[in-house]
Amino acid sequence: MRKALAEYESFLSGWQDANEPLANDDHATPAEPDVTMQEVTQESGVAITNDVLERYHAASDAVTRYIQRARDQTDSDWSEVVAATEPVRKATLAVHTAGYGSHPETGERDYLLPAELCLARRLSMNAGSSPVTFADRIAQYGAVANRFGIDADVVYHPGSGHDVSPSVAFPEAEVTYVDVDVAAMDDLAAAGYAARLADATAYTVDGGADVIILRNAGLVEEAIVERNLQAGSWVLANDHLESARHVVGMDGIDLVGVVPDDWPGDTPRIKTADLDPSHIESEGNRSPQSGPSDWAGSPLDLYVFRESIR
Repeated sequence: MRKALAEYESFLSGWQDANEPLANDDHATPAEPDVTMQEVTQESGVAITNDVLERYHAASDAVTRYIQRARDQTDSDWSEVVAATEPVRKATLAVHTAGYGSHPETGERDYLLPAELCLARRLSMNAGSSPVTFADRIAQYGAVANRFGIDADVVYHPGSGHDVSPSVAFPEAEVTYVDVDVAAMDDLAAAGYAARLADATAYTVDGGADVIILRNAGLVEEAIVERNLQAGSWVLANDHLESARHVVGMDGIDLVGVVPDDWPGDTPRIKTADLDPSHIESEGNRSPQSGPSDWAGSPLDLYVFRESIR
């Protein structure tokens, strides 16, 4: 992984259009482009980029297997898991930012390379987007806050991408967004949100969070919750990327409610009785006959957890 990154950085250093300002000479005459050399360079760059991506996915798969073995153990030390995977996660962050930076002339932050050569763009789930909100997510968060009387001062949304729905649902709270998507975090920061380019698995919210939102994130949820959740506070998670099932397996974290992903009317009805945590593992088993208010463990439902008050 590191070797591939070094090759990519070497390629970037030779890409004058991306890294060097144009000569400040009004009388300079540009040379005729060597089309053959451009094509060779482009093909070489794509090959290197594809190689980095292949190594990136292989490393990600290896980390996933390692983390799953930790989950299968009775008592895992998540601080040790985070430390053991730190080199790969640092390399991952470098891959997500490769090809993005400040334009040498304008100073604007943007992708600096063509799409097929730019790792940051190819890995982004939100390339070219602006901060966005989702009405259904806002409704779910608002229903949870009203039902359980949550008056949050600090909300943490790791792996957020461009989604700033929590800022609407919790207007009085300080909401922190953390992601490896450099463009998304730049866009959010430019719009005035507290956005941090960082690896969320290792990020720490100062003073801890009253609410942690894990939505379509695919992170090491146990480490995030263990490090950042204040005593007696709340975790909201769906199970699209198995976040809910990872949280429900933690000691001292109780499942207290389920918000359906679809509901009649304006406000979702929250199920708080007869909750069976094992339903979370039955991903996608909602039957066609089930109405929108019936809970059958859909991965898009929002699960509400509370840390046991110590």
